[in-house]
Amino acid sequence: MNTPNNKRRKASQDKIEKVFIKLIQKYELNEISVSDICKLAEINRSTFYANYLDIYDLAD
Repeated sequence: MNTPNNKRRKASQDKIEKVFIKLIQKYELNEISVSDICKLAEINRSTFYANYLDIYDLAD
């Protein structure tokens, strides 16, 4: 399950955050989509939404 201390969950969050940092250096926040992050991080959209509400939640 996706418990708070799950290694798989932490690994997914790390992937998402690394890709987000790369994208935010090139693009404005409103130009980045969840799909872009998921493609580059090689994760499903459901994985993204299991960890974050939206792009703005990730940015916080």
